[in-house]
Amino acid sequence: MKLGTKLLILLAVMGAVIVLAVGGGFAALSAKTKAPDFEARTIAGNQFALSDLRGRVVVLDFWATWCPPCRMETPELQKLWDKYRDKGLVVIGISLDREGAQVVRKFAEDNKLTYWQVVDAQGRIAEKYGIRPIPTTYIVDAKGVIQHVQVGFAPGVEKDLAKRIEALLPAKPKR
Repeated sequence: MKLGTKLLILLAVMGAVIVLAVGGGFAALSAKTKAPDFEARTIAGNQFALSDLRGRVVVLDFWATWCPPCRMETPELQKLWDKYRDKGLVVIGISLDREGAQVVRKFAEDNKLTYWQVVDAQGRIAEKYGIRPIPTTYIVDAKGVIQHVQVGFAPGVEKDLAKRIEALLPAKPKR
């Protein structure tokens, strides 16, 4: 077995352990549920509310810098952001790191992440979404309704996310 394959298997097992250790369940909110509104400030200092983004497809990714599957997922989310942002997609990473914005900012800079990053150190946003295991990713449609929930990450999941995003994007992008 190749080293790369062994590493992927190890990371998948570690991800399963984190899922079980953090909560062992699924996300509390499911598809076809209205996404709870929240206000936040990105690590770049921009204030927004989720409801401000109506008319756009939004990916909400609950994650942390210390979580191996989350770290595997971030470059894939960056690729989605790069490919679809001009078509109306917003990707928001909601970090549960308790160490604060400096840890997330350094991780984002080191990994060249340019999609929106928010720090939810107190877990207020995560609580609204019933987040237990991470990563947990929601795709929210232009009307503010959750269309898909992805709990965990494994190689290949990004292809499914891309298909689901493409199906929700408008023919003509909103700017």
